[in-house]
Amino acid sequence: MLIHNNISLRDKNSFGFDVTAEYFCRANSVEEIREAIAWQRQKQLPLFILGGGSNTVFTRNISGLVLHIAIDKLHTDTTGDLVSVFAGAGINWHSLVESTVLKGQYGLENLALIPGNAGAAPIQNIGAYGKELCDNLISVDVLDQQTDELLTLQTDDCQFGYRQSLFKTSAGSKLIVLGIKLQLSTVDTPVINYAALREALPENDITAEQVFRQVCALRQSKLPDPAKLGNAGSFFKNPIVESQHVDTLRQQYPHLPVYPQAGGCFKLPAAWLIDQAGWKGHRVNGVGVHDRQALVLVNHGTGNGQQIAILAEEIRADIRQRYNIDLEPEPVIYQ
Repeated sequence: MLIHNNISLRDKNSFGFDVTAEYFCRANSVEEIREAIAWQRQKQLPLFILGGGSNTVFTRNISGLVLHIAIDKLHTDTTGDLVSVFAGAGINWHSLVESTVLKGQYGLENLALIPGNAGAAPIQNIGAYGKELCDNLISVDVLDQQTDELLTLQTDDCQFGYRQSLFKTSAGSKLIVLGIKLQLSTVDTPVINYAALREALPENDITAEQVFRQVCALRQSKLPDPAKLGNAGSFFKNPIVESQHVDTLRQQYPHLPVYPQAGGCFKLPAAWLIDQAGWKGHRVNGVGVHDRQALVLVNHGTGNGQQIAILAEEIRADIRQRYNIDLEPEPVIYQ
């Protein structure tokens, strides 16, 4: 285990913000994670857990120890048509999706090209094009920082919701994700209940690999590559509101798209709200709103995290004033 001092995190966050970690450690195993935490406790330093950096906005330098989880263990078991895949937290998510599809192990194809690593997938309960991680998740292996225990949490233990999980609550904030176990299938049964995806595919004989390719094409057509234009993907969650609120909004915005949810509520597309408010393509101080997808905030190369945080709050205030809706950011803004 190596502890480095004053390390730039520019290449370890998808916005590309050039902030410095006071101390930095890359942990490739549970043993190295435990060693790093013991060192951090002995030094009485703050601890920051970092994965792929795709869901983090750094607004300043990081005091204490940044512990980068880089476990890359990958193991597969097949029983009949069912395939269980264990993926270490440090494995790149899209690479995992692509490799399973090419091996004829289906179930993740709708989640292609989501940035970040496998360890972040259960924290955010990532989802796209009609599927969420929890649809295929069996369990999550974690290390409890407080007790030093290794635990395996089953799907029901994780309290999954829309972009929500146990790991985003105070009760789960001390759990370090080590890896995830997924259940896939060798049976090619693509999920195409998302309208935009279904319309882009042929009418008959659709395969999971076609879904994978089309999801990649759709995302590439409207979402910027973080390697070329710094971003964290979708910056705001789609708000869920009550039917009475929808009725009020539709009196002024008759073309407002709505998606029914359980309990009589409706999900509204945050991108539509932001676009209609005129923010798409907005640019200020080196940061801005992407010109093809209003849900994506970007770093044009000279911006910083504080400027992104200010822009996000300006958008939230405008949406609140226009629609009486409070947008919730998806990334963690490290103030």
